[in-house]
Amino acid sequence: MTCRRADFDLPEDLVYLNSAYMGPLPRAVRDAGAAALARRAQPWQLGAADFFEPAERVRAQCATLVNGDAESIALVPTAAWGLGCVAAQIQARAGQNIVVLGEQFPSNIYAWQPLIAQGAHFRVVSAPNGEQRAARWNAALLEAIDADTVLVAMEQAHWTDGTLFDLTAVGRRAREVGAWFVIDATQTVGVMPLDVHAVQPDALVAHCYKSMLSNYGLGFAWYGPRMQQGRPTEQSWLLRQGAQDFARLVDYQDAYAPGMRRFDSSTRANPVLIGMLEAALDYMSGCGAARIRTYLSAISRAFVEGVRTRGWRVADESERAPNLFGLQAPKGTDLERVRTLLAGLQAPKGTDLERVRTLLAQRRIHVSVRGSVIRVSPHVYNTPNDFARLLDALGHL
Repeated sequence: MTCRRADFDLPEDLVYLNSAYMGPLPRAVRDAGAAALARRAQPWQLGAADFFEPAERVRAQCATLVNGDAESIALVPTAAWGLGCVAAQIQARAGQNIVVLGEQFPSNIYAWQPLIAQGAHFRVVSAPNGEQRAARWNAALLEAIDADTVLVAMEQAHWTDGTLFDLTAVGRRAREVGAWFVIDATQTVGVMPLDVHAVQPDALVAHCYKSMLSNYGLGFAWYGPRMQQGRPTEQSWLLRQGAQDFARLVDYQDAYAPGMRRFDSSTRANPVLIGMLEAALDYMSGCGAARIRTYLSAISRAFVEGVRTRGWRVADESERAPNLFGLQAPKGTDLERVRTLLAGLQAPKGTDLERVRTLLAQRRIHVSVRGSVIRVSPHVYNTPNDFARLLDALGHL
């Protein structure tokens, strides 16, 4: 594929390498939202079918992202909501552990507080220092899962630096000990391959405003068999059996809609949110996940080689997501300053990253500082020149 910058409303002088913070909207997605809002202004144009048919189209498209089936998909407002639905189904006992990654995204920690209240405790697997970091982190993660593990909750790629984890191996180990296995794929969905049949998680959740380039407020969850009879968080009329018949809504139903629709949020009927997500799914499908990965790898390769010669550490391609990677700064670097200048590299030790980020922003280069790294997160609108500008800016720190 070629650069898709023309599909976005990005100023010519702006370098946006920060999709892991929030993806910009393709014009097609923005226009779908505007059209839906205009239609919402005239409610006589909206009928009963509008509460259901767009959601079913989106449900089917989301299923293809994870090689799943539509009946296993719930449409959720946030990843935290999707995780909370899972937490409500798990019973923990005193002494059990919840295996999580070091510096994991907060939503994937806070969701499990009810299990802590039941007596479980977090077992945090922190990133190792030194060479072969990804392989050693994966090995430590597998070793941490034992007979007392009630839940393994993690990301496909670590949100701070893109470190990839072997989900299939983790899923196999979780099943061996009977633990729940839950994945947050918010940073990688639509770009990295995901196969729920191979991985066999109990749940996979994804908010779609980052790598999927949709609006904030609607994503999806794939739920496995353990969730089939679960009690949903929201008790909405929309999620009950027969809700499509508006004339019989007061014929109250105990039965939920089939499949995992019971875990839907009623915000799925918001014409703006569902319309924009459908447009984003269409857009990303047109780009193609494999083509996106190939493109991002190609445009960033020279930058990675160049930044390494200046003392920054970047994981090998096989160890990280192509749309999200960290720069570890050379010793003495002001990392926050770097972050302001860049986004997504692991700075040399001692670098003031916030200072870097600020300097980068002054050069119209947008990245993030997460933990001890500068996070760089490109997407289909970026070019080799964007990375050349970042490399040049780092050279002037």
